[in-house]
Amino acid sequence: MSTAASSRSELHSQQQHQQQRNEPMSPGTLSSKTIRSLNRHAQRQLAEEQRLAMLENFDMEVEDKIRSMRTQLDVDKMDLRLKAECEIAQLPKCVRDMPLKTFIHEYGGDVAAAVRGMLRIEGEESSVLASLPEAPLAIRMRRKKAALNQVK
Repeated sequence: MSTAASSRSELHSQQQHQQQRNEPMSPGTLSSKTIRSLNRHAQRQLAEEQRLAMLENFDMEVEDKIRSMRTQLDVDKMDLRLKAECEIAQLPKCVRDMPLKTFIHEYGGDVAAAVRGMLRIEGEESSVLASLPEAPLAIRMRRKKAALNQVK
């Protein structure tokens, strides 16, 4: 009898389980499987939203950095232009008016030689040459390099 009773109880539990699966769920009640699925979906959705927010934040930071670098570039260009104009303004007028190619090829970038050449008194001592300030060697070499780089 015990086998028959156990088989009847198994059949009864199987029927109950079948009924539970086929019974419509009451409103507001979700199965654990559905809840787990919704949790995974919500987590994925949240992760996707976080990823999109991070990308948007990164894009804004990059745009801000680019804007900042462009502003600094404009400031640096203006500063360089002013420094170049100051350097050029220190040259004698006859050298400033001379074509750069002539200044480099004929006078080797030497301001004093260019002035002598323009005054047509090469090698002669003159009160004009004596009154010209002599540029230090480092400045002359720097100007010579800069002039050569501009021609290239």
